Amino acid sequence: MMYGLEYALGLQTAFFRLITGAALMLALAACGGGESTTNNATDISSQDVSAQATTAPADSGGMTIPAALPTDANGNPLIASVNGEGILLRDYERLINRYEQQQFLGDQVAAMQAAVMGTLVEQKLINQAAAAAGVVITDAEIDAEIASNIEMAGGDVAWTQWLQENLYTVEEYRGIVRDTLTTLRMRDQVTAPLNGDVDQVRARHILLADEATALVVIGRLQAGDDFAALAAEYSLDMTTNTNGGDLGWFTREELLEQSLADLAFSVDPGTIVGPVQTMLGYHVLQPLERATRPVPDEKRALLAQTYFDNWLQSLVADAEIEFYIGS
Repeated sequence: MMYGLEYALGLQTAFFRLITGAALMLALAACGGGESTTNNATDISSQDVSAQATTAPADSGGMTIPAALPTDANGNPLIASVNGEGILLRDYERLINRYEQQQFLGDQVAAMQAAVMGTLVEQKLINQAAAAAGVVITDAEIDAEIASNIEMAGGDVAWTQWLQENLYTVEEYRGIVRDTLTTLRMRDQVTAPLNGDVDQVRARHILLADEATALVVIGRLQAGDDFAALAAEYSLDMTTNTNGGDLGWFTREELLEQSLADLAFSVDPGTIVGPVQTMLGYHVLQPLERATRPVPDEKRALLAQTYFDNWLQSLVADAEIEFYIGS
């Protein structure tokens, strides 16, 4: 596979969320943020970074760049620090250039800036986690991938032209391949539990518009009324109210509402719990069975996405991140 722009802008997101272009930018905006923000900030340079912001250069995507930035040991300006490791201004600007070259800007400049910043931070965290786990991508692996790319491109001349047209140097592209293979290796580690049996619950529920009605339903259940009949009579969930409210088997990570999942896995099968308020309304929940069982093939890809996203979010939450540029 040829590693194009979607890889440079975060394969971990492109692969697991299955989105490209503007949608990729918007999705990544949530994890980056274009404004100057500090999370357990770590000072990695003694340089003064309090100088007034200047007008951003053309290749910065319009984001304001301070007149003075911290630098690495080689004097290269940094735009952020992730657990004490710097992110280079030039890497940020190169990704901005590729967005512009691919005409991905339009009226989504702010989302693009956040996407680039978020991607650089995420990739740094993935690489750090890989190093801690002893994951090593060899030069031979990178060479093999690039050789395959050259063959797909139609030879060295066509390959060189592709690199130039997409604003890659040879070393930049090697770095992208290394990051991509690292991300794939970590994905395999994080989602490895899905290859075996996973703790799951089968449950049913009744969704109500208000708490008072939910309490009425609970009272009727306690009096011996049939759950399936009450689901058909009361439940607002049009996907389950005709089958007794059955949610089927699910893992902890599958339900959109974590509070429901926590309850389903914390009580004995047969227990009636609720009402539980969520963004959808009020739920009356009854776990029916709990078992360790394989994940169905049709659920595996989405669940793998959730596993990886949760893992990446935990890395972000635990990281010491400092941004030196803002909008």
